Amino acid sequence: MTTFVGTHFGKLDRKGRISVPAPFRAELETAGVTQIAFRLSHQLPCIEARSRAEFERIVDSIRRLDSYSEEREAWEAGFISVTEMLRFDSEGRLVLPEAMIAAAALPEAIAFLGKSDRFEIWEATAAKAHVAEALAQVRDKRLRLPALPLPPRGTP
Repeated sequence: MTTFVGTHFGKLDRKGRISVPAPFRAELETAGVTQIAFRLSHQLPCIEARSRAEFERIVDSIRRLDSYSEEREAWEAGFISVTEMLRFDSEGRLVLPEAMIAAAALPEAIAFLGKSDRFEIWEATAAKAHVAEALAQVRDKRLRLPALPLPPRGTP
């Protein structure tokens, strides 16, 4: 399982290549990930990236839907069919598909947002605004996480 944390800034070169931030690469290497699933977010103006294992977990949940149902068709077409499986090149970079770059309107200056089971690639200024808006929402609404169960007594 991979856990991506932090915000990192980088560049997208003219050939569509990116260097995934070192902490994210280390997380992928530790988990033995050789393929990463990339897709345009259906909720936000960014590209989402997940390990193949995490992608397969989501696909398994889609497979549990009724065959030929409208909901399953929507998820298959809107999630699975728009995903690209990418591998690092010999220099540790990834080449993003041109269509994804254009659809996400990514310029040279990009940001990588760690979001636990995935990371997202944003235009740098939009990423900063997204994080600021999310922090304001947490503060303004006084959002709280559900309480975690306490470990059994005697557990370190």
